[in-house]
Amino acid sequence: LSMIMCVSHMISAALALAAGLSLPVVGRARAFRTPSRPISISNSGAAQRVLVTDGLAPAALDALAAGGADVTSRSLTEDELCAGALAAYDAVIIRSATTLRADALSAGAAGRLRVVGRAGVGVDNIDVAGAHASGVTVVNTPSASTASVVEMTLALLFAAARNLPAADRGLRSGEWLKPPARGSRLGSELAGKNLGLLGFGRIARGVAAAAAALGMRVFAYSPHAASETAATLPGATTPITCAVS
Repeated sequence: LSMIMCVSHMISAALALAAGLSLPVVGRARAFRTPSRPISISNSGAAQRVLVTDGLAPAALDALAAGGADVTSRSLTEDELCAGALAAYDAVIIRSATTLRADALSAGAAGRLRVVGRAGVGVDNIDVAGAHASGVTVVNTPSASTASVVEMTLALLFAAARNLPAADRGLRSGEWLKPPARGSRLGSELAGKNLGLLGFGRIARGVAAAAAALGMRVFAYSPHAASETAATLPGATTPITCAVS
């Protein structure tokens, strides 16, 4: 759901930005770089055409369509991109499978293309400088996957503390690895354990709040975060110590 909302906010806000409206990129979408010259969207009276090249959840596509976009979902080859296939669209949404080079962006910008949206965090598969030179706004969704990564981190913490991988393999091979069985290992509780975090960004803050709610002692290091910020995270039942450089 967070990814769906981020993508919808990302594209609607970026299209408004590209059209010269006084609407900032909002919600959990962020403009990676705004073009240096004024730009406008062609056919402004018609629905904005949005291409999705790497697939999105049906609910995300529905959300875009409900916002008035004319959505097309299909993959493109590198040759098609360089030949100007993006020129027929006002915006393109990619994930990690599509790479947008400067020549593809320039060819697209010669037509309708004004916005590139990355449904995710990294923009390493987009030539941001090339987009900037062509007047194309690049936006991403830096917090779209935060909850998922936080939950995965907690799952791995539980698995490590309870020796779940070894227990799973033993059970599948017909062994019940419970003391005093050979090869058995006792699990341990996370409550009362020390958890160290290097960096204290969005994901680390989410992990810290969840771990503190479980009763873990959380220690974080960050060259940016303030100690008082760490101590006020919602859900924390134990103090969170954050060292700053």
